Amino acid sequence: MDPLVVATFAVVALLEIAVPLALGYWIVKRFDLSWRVFGLGALFFIVVQVVHAPLVILTQTPLYLAVLPFGTTAALAVLAVYLGLMAGLFEEIGRYLVYRYYFRRREIAPTRENGLLFGTGWGGVESMFVALIVLAGMVSYILLTGDGGAIPLPDDPAVQVQVDALRALTPLDILPGLAERMMTITLHIAWSLMVLAAVVYGRKALLALAVLWHAAVDAAAVYLVQTYGILVTEAVIFVFAVIALAYILWEWRWMGVRAAT
Repeated sequence: MDPLVVATFAVVALLEIAVPLALGYWIVKRFDLSWRVFGLGALFFIVVQVVHAPLVILTQTPLYLAVLPFGTTAALAVLAVYLGLMAGLFEEIGRYLVYRYYFRRREIAPTRENGLLFGTGWGGVESMFVALIVLAGMVSYILLTGDGGAIPLPDDPAVQVQVDALRALTPLDILPGLAERMMTITLHIAWSLMVLAAVVYGRKALLALAVLWHAAVDAAAVYLVQTYGILVTEAVIFVFAVIALAYILWEWRWMGVRAAT
């Protein structure tokens, strides 16, 4: 067991929880907003996943097997597109419905500031769930690679392969996950502002664009991580995140101009 790997697990999990909370705190204080909007972003992310996740679990394997005769690469591509579209449709339409109906009912102003905070809550709670998975991975690493082995393992070559893979982990294998979470939060904020713009401007084309953009990111991630590895995948997500940041800055100015007129 490498203490540096354990420490990296712990730091990554801590930052995946602390960064979205710190960003939410800054937005709340900077614009004098309510934490309720952050909480709504987190809540409705969970609500959407209650429907989205089981549906994906039930359908992804039959779909993959149905297209597998066309080849593993084609099957992976179809599955990646399917998973991306499912994520885009559920999450972006979910955001739209919250803005369109729930915000209005609760008299929450559809401002750029609230959109920013809502997106931080949405992407932030996802980051926190990933942090729990990271912590679970840290516990598994400690139990399975510690001296003497804290858990008796069956004499199975497949199990030994998994243990050897854990022992081969380095801090550099864990850190990309933290970078991905920060980039994903940026993307969620951009999508939240785009869907808010669809409501404020009355342009459903922006909702469709948010769905397709979200689908493209998720599909690329699913396909690339299986074909080109984690570094190429993270590089592509980084490009999407840079575009997202540029869009956030542009939409922020544009919404500010509209609000001032």
